[in-house]
Order: sequence, then structure tokens, then C-alpha cells
Amino acid sequence: MHTVAFDCTALMIISFVLYMYWSLKQIYLFFEKLDIPFITPNLLLGNMTDVVLLRKSLAEVYVDLYRQLEPHKFGGVFTPMKPVVIIRDPELLKDVLIKNFALTNDRGFHIDSQVEPLSHNLFTMKGEEWKNLRIKLTGTFSSLKMKMMFPLVKSCGEKLDKVLAQIPPNKAFDIKEISARYTTDVIGTCAFGLEINSLENPNSEFRLIGKKAFQFRFKALIRTLWMTMPTQLIQLFDLTFFDSKVQNFFSSLVYKTIQHREENNVTRDDFLDLLIALKTNTASQLLHDTKDGEDLKTFLDQVGDKGVKKDIKMTDELIAAQAFLFFAAGFETSSTTLSYALLELALNQTIQHEVRQEIHRVFSTTDEHLSYEMLAQMPYTDMVISETLRKYPPSSLLFRKTCRNYKIPNTRITLPEDTSVIIPVYGLHLDEKYYPNPQEFRPERFTEEEKNKRPNYTYLPFGEGPRTCIARRFAKMSIKIGLIYALKNASYTVSPKMKFPVQFQINFGLLTARNKIWLQRQPI
Repeated sequence: MHTVAFDCTALMIISFVLYMYWSLKQIYLFFEKLDIPFITPNLLLGNMTDVVLLRKSLAEVYVDLYRQLEPHKFGGVFTPMKPVVIIRDPELLKDVLIKNFALTNDRGFHIDSQVEPLSHNLFTMKGEEWKNLRIKLTGTFSSLKMKMMFPLVKSCGEKLDKVLAQIPPNKAFDIKEISARYTTDVIGTCAFGLEINSLENPNSEFRLIGKKAFQFRFKALIRTLWMTMPTQLIQLFDLTFFDSKVQNFFSSLVYKTIQHREENNVTRDDFLDLLIALKTNTASQLLHDTKDGEDLKTFLDQVGDKGVKKDIKMTDELIAAQAFLFFAAGFETSSTTLSYALLELALNQTIQHEVRQEIHRVFSTTDEHLSYEMLAQMPYTDMVISETLRKYPPSSLLFRKTCRNYKIPNTRITLPEDTSVIIPVYGLHLDEKYYPNPQEFRPERFTEEEKNKRPNYTYLPFGEGPRTCIARRFAKMSIKIGLIYALKNASYTVSPKMKFPVQFQINFGLLTARNKIWLQRQPI
């Protein structure tokens, strides 16, 4: 009896293994059947072995895959159990991101709002729901709103200046940590209406939860690699993008803030005010700006829609998800960009000197108080930020999925519906065809003359087309204000404690430094 039971169990195991082997082989025939060049995968882990074994970051692996597919305009790779098309050619990128956007407008993330409520946001939404919310939010990050939020960000910049001034001359300090505290305060005040004061108090609850949100979690890595994971598996193994403690903290925070503002008629001219205005249908009072109409027209032209739909209801849950997206997308990306910019300026003293001279030149024409209009008078500082975003694009990958069958232009190849597509931004930014000597930090790449020499769609730090980052103006403003206040009264050098090359965190495909970024500061 035992022998029979053992034989049946062994047969079931063998059958399951054979079935899985057959299934994987069928998946790995995907590109052969379509006659698409591809990189031979590992049977179990696809082309993601170095990521799963934590040997390389997701960003670096996709740079390697991008280079291996040279000279092809596109090609195939495999995440575990999933074929993915990598787009390499600028003209094809234009087709995917804009011209045929209707066929490739989904990012491909499967989100269950009951399981991951804060992930039900503009980044992961799809179809009409995404479009309707995007239309509603068009005016929230216009130039007028940036001017409205400028005093809040400026106040954080002034506090950054004071905290940096307390560092003893030539003492090693971690600019990554201080930059993160600065952007925590910026996001806290602009998105949640809170005076976090993490620059003065690095152990504030908001700061500690913010750090927890971006700590490495293998579960989050698996969730990123397997974007279409079934809800049952997500629940069974708690494979959410963000820790439940993080989600509960931010949900509770937003609900309480909304209730307080509505009951006490409180306004702060911040992002949360704009979201509440959308909820209560008083948005026209806050979102009136002629440029908003231009932004909306551009968006509707790109998505091929002539009408404005407003049938999505702004609930407290939806507001919380958008506020959390503002935090998740703005905090880490802005802080890493600011810290990398200061690292590169510490390594390139001539460039640092020129930025500081520009800052002093602009301030010399005023009474020493920074105004919103002064930001536009610092073009070289803008070029430094652009070059930082090229060399260290915070979001190293753009995710897309075909919504219907998509025929690749000038080929006989048609990608089936639900095919995953990756645009390796980091690979494009390090491609010598577009950026000679790409590891060199050279802001002059972003003069008008130099930009005109490059093909379009080879610089994508904020994406492009209708799915471009809606808060890109805000991100640039907060980074620029941080740079101004950091550089105005001090110079920076690299500490001997700094280790090169910079190693990147494995999580999410963000180019976050894994270790501390050690600098030294000398007051001027």
C-alpha cells in the first residue's frame, strides 16, 4: 500500500516537473515564433538570474541586455515565466510612446485596489480610468501651481542651508541622507500639509516610515519582476510593492488630514488642497490657469481623444493613493538626483564653481531673497540637473504592455495583445551613439546646439508622451532649490570615505545608491 502511494506521489511530482518544463519551453519559443531576435534565457529565471540572486540591480541588468541586443532596433528577453520586448530605436520609441500610444498605453501592472489600495494610482491605472483621472489632474502641476507651492519648497531649502551650515568644515557627511531629509520635508509639506522637520529631527515618524518604504524587500522585487501576479498569490505571500505598515500609515495620515481640513475649512495651497478641490467640485477656483488648457489640449491630442471626461469620483481612498504616489515618485527620485548632482559637482570643481557663480550672479541683482522668477535665470544649473538625470535616471525603466495587437512599423512582426514592453532608459542614456564618453559628467550636452544633434527620444528621465511624469516641473523645482541653498554658501569635495564605483540598490529599478555618499563641506 505504501509502495503504491509512494509511486503515485512520485508520478505526480514527475508529471508536474515535466509540465513546468514543457510550459517554460513554450514560453521561450515566443520570440522564435515571431522571428524576433532574443537573448537565450536561463530555464527557471529567464534573463534575470543576476537580479534574483542579488548580484546586480534591475537597472544594470537591463543595460547589459540593451547592449547585447545591439545592433537590433528591438529584441526579446525573459523575466521569470514572461517574455518581454526591449525597444532600443528612437523612432520606434516615438511610435510606442506617442504615435501608436492607444495600442501600448498600459504599464502592465496588475493591481487589486482591495489588496494594495495605495497602488491604485495614476501610475498603475489603465484605460479610461487612467485617462479620466489624468485629465482631472492636468492642472495640479502647472506653472501657476508651481509658483503657488514655491514658498513651501523655498522654506525647506532655507532649512537645508541651516542644517548644512552646522556641519564642521571638512568633516565627512552623508549627502544622500541629508538630501532624503530635505525631500521628505518638501513632500511632507506639499503633499500632506505637514511640517515634518526631518532636517532638524531625522528620527521623525514620517522620515522613519519613508525610509522603510524604500528599504530593500525581496517581496517587492518579485512583485516588480512579476507584474501580472494573481491576486491570490499576492495575498497568500504578502507580495505587495510596499510594506503594509507603510500603507496603513499613509492612508491614516491622509484620511485624518482631509477630515481636519474639511471640518475646519483649512487651506494651504498645496497638492492635497488641489485633490480635495477636485473631490468637492471646487477645482475651478484653484485650477484656473490658461496654460492648463494648453497642457490638456496636448494630452488629448496625444491620446486621440476630443472630449474631456470627468466621470471619475475623487474618493478619500483615491486621494490617498495619489498623495502616496506623489510621495513615492517624488521623494526617492528627487533626493537621489540632488545627492548625485552634489557628488558630481564635488568631483568636478570647475563645474561646481560655474554653478555657484551663476547663483551668486542672480542673487546679486536682488535683495538676497530667492523668488520663483529667479529660478528661470539659472540655465547652467538646469543643464547640471539635466546631465545628472541623464547619468543617473531615477526611473531606469519604462513599463508598457500592448492593449491590442501591435504591428511594429516597417516589419512583418505583430506583437500579440498583452505583450510586455520595456524601454531601458538607463541603457539609452549610456549609449555612446547618443552620448560620447557617457560616464563623463558634462552639462554642456544640454545646450540647445548639442540637444539638436541627438535624435529625439534618447533622453527620457521623466518618460514621454501621455504617460510622462505629471510632476516633472515640481521635481525639477525642488531639486533646483535644494542645489541653490546647498551651493550658495559652501563648496564641496569628495570625502576619502567615499567608495567608487557607486553601487545601486536592487529594488524597483530605481537608481538609488546602495551605500552612503560621503562628501566634505567648506563654508565660503
